[in-house]
Amino acid sequence: MTTGLILLISVFFTFFFGVTVCAFFARKKVTVMQGMIFAMSMAMGMGLFAGTLLGIVFQGHLLLSTAVGMGAGALAGALIGSSFSFLALLEGMLSGVMAGMMGAMLGEMIEPADWDKALMLMFTFALLICFLLAYEILPLLKEQFKWMRYYQNPFLLGFLFFLLCLFLYTQTPFIQKVILPYHFH
Repeated sequence: MTTGLILLISVFFTFFFGVTVCAFFARKKVTVMQGMIFAMSMAMGMGLFAGTLLGIVFQGHLLLSTAVGMGAGALAGALIGSSFSFLALLEGMLSGVMAGMMGAMLGEMIEPADWDKALMLMFTFALLICFLLAYEILPLLKEQFKWMRYYQNPFLLGFLFFLLCLFLYTQTPFIQKVILPYHFH
């Protein structure tokens, strides 16, 4: 694992848990449909990112990367959906399972020369989901801090998102390309 990959994963999990905590505190003001969309979106972002990462890391072991990617997506959907309703939990889990499966297949099919680009693309997609959901959830919180007003400006939010992704992309390579000998049975 490289420093860039550790940084990428920790930034994603920081934003993921931040949105999850905000969603939990705003759960009383959210409709069932909004809760379903929040759970489905976050589970999809988590499943795609985790599945792609695991498909790349466990290259050649599609069952393992698929199972763990599906589990990560389902757990993310259940974690967020449980704050809202059983229907949101179910929708989030099923979306996470599907996204984890697709991410693992994508990670398995990508050529080693494109691993960093694929990881950054999935990370950017998942982080964009976190930013958009936080943009939607933060105004619903009871206590509004001063910094939250700045976050509600879409131009500032877009600029911060662009700078963060640009900084993280400069941390490549995320995956060290290791050539392993082929094992024939």
